[in-house]
Amino acid sequence: MIGFVNINKPLNMTSNDVVVKVRGILKAASGDKKLKVGHLGTLDPLATGVLPIAVGKATRLFDLLLEKQKRYVATFKFGETTPTLDAGSDISEKYDIALSTEEVAAAAQNFVGEIEQIPPQFSAKSVGGKRAYDIARSGGVADLQPKKVTVYSIEGISSENLRENEFAFKIVCSSGTYIRALARDIAKRLGTVGYMTSLLRESSGEFDISDSVTIDNFAADPTKYMLAVDYALKDFPAIELSDEHAVDALNGIAVQIAALDGTYVVKRGELTVAIGEISREKLKLKVRLCE
Repeated sequence: MIGFVNINKPLNMTSNDVVVKVRGILKAASGDKKLKVGHLGTLDPLATGVLPIAVGKATRLFDLLLEKQKRYVATFKFGETTPTLDAGSDISEKYDIALSTEEVAAAAQNFVGEIEQIPPQFSAKSVGGKRAYDIARSGGVADLQPKKVTVYSIEGISSENLRENEFAFKIVCSSGTYIRALARDIAKRLGTVGYMTSLLRESSGEFDISDSVTIDNFAADPTKYMLAVDYALKDFPAIELSDEHAVDALNGIAVQIAALDGTYVVKRGELTVAIGEISREKLKLKVRLCE
């Protein structure tokens, strides 16, 4: 069994909770007690939406797919904040402010492009062998270093049931971007504090919320919602090998290919067998997806 499941993660479940559920469902359906299952990028418990799950040898594609663009809808509340920068903890600071849509939109545009972002104190970043959130929970302050991320766009959108000084955004960004940190940093630009009140991930790479499935629906018919491994590889060019060249490549032998340097999906007929790298017209496999 190899491929992906595009789960629409519900509120108040960790990404690991979802992996455990999906693994159990697929083990029961396939009888494979050693089946590998893993997610392609954490979604916080208070966030909902697209959580791609890799199954079987598709888990080997984690590094290749991790750097894909993500698209979110988020709401930020300014004039208040929490220690976790989301709705998972109590309000710790509160200020009397009045912000206009125009002010907030202008401040947000300062964070479009490649930026240096300091992760939240309550994050899984490792500092001196400890998780930042463990340091924060014990009352300490982790020495978190800024990391370069890319925000491709921040667009203010209309949304129902927003409170005073609460604004909704559509955000397209690189992997590794903390949306909670954007709420903090935009607020600072506005001369106040802020936190993220909700987060929906609409897409992660090729995985879109329009193609996602709830855990309950997946459990009812898991084979119906399994996606082929090629589903996540649409952005990569493909090369097809003859049987002889495919055998050589799978045995670790560099194969002569007249093609430009780059990363390719390697096929043997209709079967995707690997991800390969071509350099100076020599193909070597990076990730094997079959024996």
